[in-house]
Amino acid sequence: MKTKYLSFLLVIILVSFAILSSAGMMINSQIKKINKVDKKIKSSQEKLNSAKVLTQELSQVSKIISNTLTDQKALSADEANLFIKELATLCDRFQISVVGLFPKVSYSNNNILEQQYTVEIECTYVQLGRLLASIEAYDYILKVNTLDVKPMSTSKDTKKLNNETLYRISIELSIFKIVKEA
Repeated sequence: MKTKYLSFLLVIILVSFAILSSAGMMINSQIKKINKVDKKIKSSQEKLNSAKVLTQELSQVSKIISNTLTDQKALSADEANLFIKELATLCDRFQISVVGLFPKVSYSNNNILEQQYTVEIECTYVQLGRLLASIEAYDYILKVNTLDVKPMSTSKDTKKLNNETLYRISIELSIFKIVKEA
């Protein structure tokens, strides 16, 4: 009887060992599958994030292109005045004194229209940096042709604003428009 119990106990131990080892192998295989799926999810999330960033950048480029394309063969006075108003508002935001802000002659070359502007301001270097950074962020294709910086002087000393030297700055810039082809 003892041998029957021992052999029965041995069979139970072997069966238990077989079940536990097969369960362990199945769990390991499932863990490997989960890790593979997790890597695929991470990769897909990275691609999705990249696609979102690219979509934002392309929408900005699209906005610039839509502002650049025109049906007209010449730039209108309304467009020139709108840009002047935007520049004046920008100067006000940075507390920059505007001495002069006016459009110059516009040029057209084949399908490209160019409107030049002259901006004369009085400000500090910090204010100038902020202004130029904001102008660069505009939704236009533009080019700064010249940037002339001269320190302002009075009969006694150079004017100062919060212990910063003021400069008279003349900026000549151009905005470009592209005529749509028929």
